[in-house]
Amino acid sequence: MKENSLWINAPARLHFGFVDLNGSTGRRFGSLGMAIDGFDTCLQVSRSRFVEVTGTDGERAGQYASRLLDRLGLEGGLRIHVHSAIPPHCGLGSGTQMALAVGKAIAQLFDLDI
Repeated sequence: MKENSLWINAPARLHFGFVDLNGSTGRRFGSLGMAIDGFDTCLQVSRSRFVEVTGTDGERAGQYASRLLDRLGLEGGLRIHVHSAIPPHCGLGSGTQMALAVGKAIAQLFDLDI
């Protein structure tokens, strides 16, 4: 086990659209984005025997943690406290940023090179 507890912060972001959807420049997919100050997802995470979640939008964080732990075949769980979460359904990437924050925590706490 690499660390006992860690903090993960993921800023909100805006997408400005997809780039070159027809592939005319040789790049089939892509988009532009910008981080937004003032809205973020902030997690405090540690290893645990089970997935235990408290705080804002904790249900979503717990679902991501359980699915990823299961998919990676990892034993044990996480204790997650969501100190802040990007407001859902307003186009700032709340789901994506929560998933990335939980994934980063799992990678660090389980010492995974992913």
